[in-house]
Amino acid sequence: MMDLHDRLDRIAGPVAEPSAAEADADLARGRRALRRRRSARALGTSAFAVAALAVAVTIGTQAGPTTTTPDNAPAPVVAARLVAYEGEQPQGFTIDKVPAGWEIQGGSTSELTIAPKNAADKNPMAFIGKIGIMLQSASDRSTPTGTQLDVGGKPGVLNAADGTGHGKNLWVKQPDGVWMLVQIWDARGWTQQDIVEFADGIQVQPGVERMVG
Repeated sequence: MMDLHDRLDRIAGPVAEPSAAEADADLARGRRALRRRRSARALGTSAFAVAALAVAVTIGTQAGPTTTTPDNAPAPVVAARLVAYEGEQPQGFTIDKVPAGWEIQGGSTSELTIAPKNAADKNPMAFIGKIGIMLQSASDRSTPTGTQLDVGGKPGVLNAADGTGHGKNLWVKQPDGVWMLVQIWDARGWTQQDIVEFADGIQVQPGVERMVG
């Protein structure tokens, strides 16, 4: 039986060999196709890079410049400047001087509070950021320790006020042996001379009561 391949070969006729021109044309077409594929691939890569850059620029533009805000930056330290006190004198203590811009916020027969005029806390029983003046507690029989000072001819002791961070205590011994306490909650702007000068202008009045506790 005649093979199928033989029949097909007879129908198709003899195979013609490609000419040199046809071979060159085929080669040229293949090279052009290769160049098109490479160009398309390069174009795709370039477009992606440009798109990525555009996104980055857009994000950067929308986000705006990055800045650092010192939310917890400490308040600037202001040097204390003592001026003559010209207001009404309180009950238990009288004073000669106050820091400029400060006032007597409140007082009683046992304590006195001095605060900045623009203080947000108007409660005279709250001493944060203020000056508190009182006699040593009746239940405290200890002798203050610290730097020994002379306060207008009276014995004085200067030490750190625990729990305030930057506070100072100046204890001034009264003629009856009781210590008067002057506590400056934030004394960073005060010199030792300022503290002594301020305390020297405080007089304990008759009838002052000693707090207990």
